[in-house]
Amino acid sequence: MFLKIQSAVSLFTCSCLICVASATPSNIGLVMTSGEVQVDGSSVRGNSAIFSGSLVSSGDANSSLQFSDGTNAVMNPGATMLVYREHSVLQKGVALQRGLDKHVVVANGLRISGVTPDATAFIGVKDASHVEVAAQTGETEVRTAAGNLVARVEPGKTLSFALNTAAGAPANGVRLSGILRPHYLLTDEQTNVTYQLQGSDLDALVGASIQVTGTVLGTNSNAPAVVAVSNVMKLGAEPSMAMAQNGPGAAPAGQAPIWAGASLIFLILVAVGGTLLGLGAAGVFSGSSSTPVTPATP
Repeated sequence: MFLKIQSAVSLFTCSCLICVASATPSNIGLVMTSGEVQVDGSSVRGNSAIFSGSLVSSGDANSSLQFSDGTNAVMNPGATMLVYREHSVLQKGVALQRGLDKHVVVANGLRISGVTPDATAFIGVKDASHVEVAAQTGETEVRTAAGNLVARVEPGKTLSFALNTAAGAPANGVRLSGILRPHYLLTDEQTNVTYQLQGSDLDALVGASIQVTGTVLGTNSNAPAVVAVSNVMKLGAEPSMAMAQNGPGAAPAGQAPIWAGASLIFLILVAVGGTLLGLGAAGVFSGSSSTPVTPATP
């Protein structure tokens, strides 16, 4: 009887140990700093292990995050990141992420990832409504939480995203500018994203520089997203097609929402000279004097 009780106690103890081990978060890397860093609210100097779900806040010096997948990030002073095995969430400040093709960074709901191997980019969160992405090496993609492609950022280029809530904004509404190519393909000059237009009277505009307002019907990772055109304007000329011109959602010439979700509009500002790249290294968030691309009134 005693042996049976002892066996039962041993089995119960082993089960508890297994449960505890399973609940323990796994080590996903290391944080290193020459100053002080906060890890889950505790002050650390030098090096410290980081775990899935750890909240890391850089102090008055840069902090380097070495992830177990071989990628790494450099957090500027004052930056805060929530780290996981395959992605991080930048909550505030500026960080340089290397290996974005393996380790995605989420900033204010936007997912920044690498298209090419070893893609590297500065990413900055100024506040809850402003994000900047400056590609350093390789091509970087910016997508919504739903996976919709908002922009492609090429090396040396900086894009600033202003996120505005807009009640009643048209779902997946876009305003694009670029040269219409055969098969009605248009690569937006601001975001470097290619779309296939769907609408009437487009044949005469092939080869012309145009501005388009429409709705994204669907996206496919292997093919351009299809845009149902509601309005086309040949740049430098009068509108060639105006199904909804001057109606709700119309905007003055030169104003263009890049992407409007069901309740959110993304504005894109093209920073001249890569302001975030220059100031990010000094630990200062960009105060870019970029010319904004502003949205139509929803």
